[in-house]
Amino acid sequence: MGSMPVPDSGDDSERAITVLVTGFGPFQDRYPIIGYGSAIRVCYAEARELLPPLLEAYHKTIDLVLHIGMASGRQYYAAERYAHRSGYSKHRDLDGCIPSADETERDFGDCPDLMETSLDFENVVQQWQSTISDSPKTSPACGADCRPSENAGNFLCDFTYYNSMVWYGRRNKKLEGGANSDRPVIFFHVPAESDEAALEKGTAVATALIQAMVEDFVAHRSA
Repeated sequence: MGSMPVPDSGDDSERAITVLVTGFGPFQDRYPIIGYGSAIRVCYAEARELLPPLLEAYHKTIDLVLHIGMASGRQYYAAERYAHRSGYSKHRDLDGCIPSADETERDFGDCPDLMETSLDFENVVQQWQSTISDSPKTSPACGADCRPSENAGNFLCDFTYYNSMVWYGRRNKKLEGGANSDRPVIFFHVPAESDEAALEKGTAVATALIQAMVEDFVAHRSA
């Protein structure tokens, strides 16, 4: 979990905008990470059990959430706009399980099939891409291929994203539409590479996305 100081509306003081980040390697020292003792397994039940208490534990101190996962077969970085309630029957998790129709109805019967981040997605992506395109040649992010995506893949990444937005949507009573802060979550897919250069590049690209999220959040808060 990291924080960024930004000017608060109406005066010269600064308030730290805090971002909860899950799922991907080291960030710069100025973005401290709270880590778990062991990795989160790629299992639907464990993701469903983990996310509500995790978000509940931090909701008084965090403003934004960025989930990060790898996308096999993709050679570009993608910010995801939507998450799905159903459609998880094709890919079994590490325990060989998929969410049943009864489980989906029990857990998400009050929720729409497609949920969207409440952040201004197009604005976030535009700012993110602009930052990357303006990166100096010495930056690991220079030349990175960064794209918006409207299909998170109907697997654990998609499922995680949906769960987070459901938690926020229920808490703020805005499962659809609403204010910028009602479902302040984005999922970020990175290529399935893990060598040192890829980690440095991914860190720089993710940091740029976090900055774009923060800027969008603050702009709407100040409006």
